[in-house]
Amino acid sequence: MDTFLTSFVLILTCVQCSAQILSPTGKNVCPSVRDSSTICCSGWGQNGDECTVPLCEGERACLQDEVCVYPGLCRCKPGFYGYQCKTSCPPEFWGPDCREVCPCHPHGLCDPVTGVCSCLPNRWGNLCQNSCKCGRHGKCDPVYGNCTCEEGWWTSTCSKACQCHLATSTCDQATGRCLCNKGFWGQRCSLRCNCYVSPCQQHTGTCQCQHGWWGPSCDRRCICNLSHADCDVQTGTCLCYPGYKEPFCNEPCDSGKYGSGCRRSCGHCEGGRSCSKEDGLCDACAPGWNGTRCDQPCPAGYYGYRCHNVCPRCRNMDPCDTETGACLHCDPGWTGPRCEKPCTDGTYGDGCRFLCKTCHHGHCDHVTGSCICLPGFQGESCNSTCPPNLYGMNCSATCDCGNHACHPATGACSRAGLLAGLLIPLCILILALLFCCCCCGRPVEGKEGYEFVI
Repeated sequence: MDTFLTSFVLILTCVQCSAQILSPTGKNVCPSVRDSSTICCSGWGQNGDECTVPLCEGERACLQDEVCVYPGLCRCKPGFYGYQCKTSCPPEFWGPDCREVCPCHPHGLCDPVTGVCSCLPNRWGNLCQNSCKCGRHGKCDPVYGNCTCEEGWWTSTCSKACQCHLATSTCDQATGRCLCNKGFWGQRCSLRCNCYVSPCQQHTGTCQCQHGWWGPSCDRRCICNLSHADCDVQTGTCLCYPGYKEPFCNEPCDSGKYGSGCRRSCGHCEGGRSCSKEDGLCDACAPGWNGTRCDQPCPAGYYGYRCHNVCPRCRNMDPCDTETGACLHCDPGWTGPRCEKPCTDGTYGDGCRFLCKTCHHGHCDHVTGSCICLPGFQGESCNSTCPPNLYGMNCSATCDCGNHACHPATGACSRAGLLAGLLIPLCILILALLFCCCCCGRPVEGKEGYEFVI
C-alpha cells in the first residue's frame, strides 16, 4: 500500500512538472536533441519554468544527512559537518558543511542555517559590531542599542536608582519621575488616596471622581440618567447630553427644543417640523429663512424659499418681507404688496392718502397730484384752451397756419384758413404776370408799319 501511494505521488509530481512549460531563457534550460522543445540540462531538475534543483543520483546520491548542492555534489545539511554529518558547526562557521564564516563572531552567534546574527548581551547591531552602554541594571536592545532598565532604575544607561515607593508606583525610565499606582499619591507615591472608589491627582491628592460619583471624596452617587448625562463633580448637578431635558436627563427634548438640557429653540424649519433634538439642524427651511438651523433671515433684497427670490422695489430700497416679498412702504404714488400699482380712485402721494383736485380736461399725476392736461388745454385745473397760435401738450407747440388759428390739440389748420392761404398767393402771382404782359408788349413804329417788340 505504501509503495502504491509513493508511486501515485511521484506520478502526480511529474504531471505537475510537465504541465509547467520551461522558459527558453531560464536557468539550466537546454534545447532538446529530439525536437524543438526545451528540457532541463543534465544534472538539474525542474522548478517552475526553470531548472534550479541540483540532482545527485545513482552512485552520486546523497546520504541521509546530506543535501545535494550541485549536480553530483553532496554536502552536510546546514549546521553540520564531518563524518556522516554528525558534528555541529563551530561558533565561527555556519551553512552546509560549515563552510560559511560567521561575520558576527566573536560578539555573537550565527544561525547555522541562515547565518543571521544573535548578539551577546553586551553587543548590538546587525553584525554585533557595537558595544552596549547599559549599566548592570539595564538590558541592551540587540538591534537599536537602547537600554531597558530593571525595575527601580532609570536614565539612558540605567545607572541611577529611582526614589519611588516600589510597592505603590513605577519609575519613568526617561525622567525618574514616580508614576503612582491607582489609590496612591505624593512625590514618592507613599500616600493613600481618600476618594472612595475613584483615583486622586498624583501631586495634590485631589479626588478625580469616576463617572457617576461626586463630592470632595467622590463618595456621593449621581442621581442622573448616566446614559444621557454627566454629573458635576462639585455640585452633583446633572449635565445633560444634547437632546435630553433637565433636571435628570431621562426624557428627550420636547418638539421645538434642542441642545444640552433642551435650552435652545429650533429655527424655522419647513412645514413647522421640529429640528434635530441634538444639534438643531433642519432638513429644509421655511420661506424667508436660511442657515443650517434655519435661524437666519434672508439677506437684504431676497425672500422666499431658500431666499432665491429678489425683492421688488420698496420705498427707499428698504428690504421686503423675507417670507412673502411684500413691501412695508412704497414710494409716493405707488401701492400694492409689491408696490407695482399706481394710486387709483383720484388719490396720489405717500400711501395714496391724498385726494386729487379736479382736472377738467386731464388727469391727476399719481405721484405729485398735479394735473396732467390733455393736448389743447392748460392751467392748474386744465380748464383753459390753448391761445390761437399754440397747440399740443401744455400748449407748447406753435401753429403753422399763417395768421390763422390751428386745432388746439392736433395743430391742424382749419379749411377756411387753408383756402385763404392758397388763393391769396395765387392771385398775386396772376396779377404780376398780367402786369408784365402790359408793360413789355407795347407797339414800335417802323418803315413798313407797326411791329410789336417783345
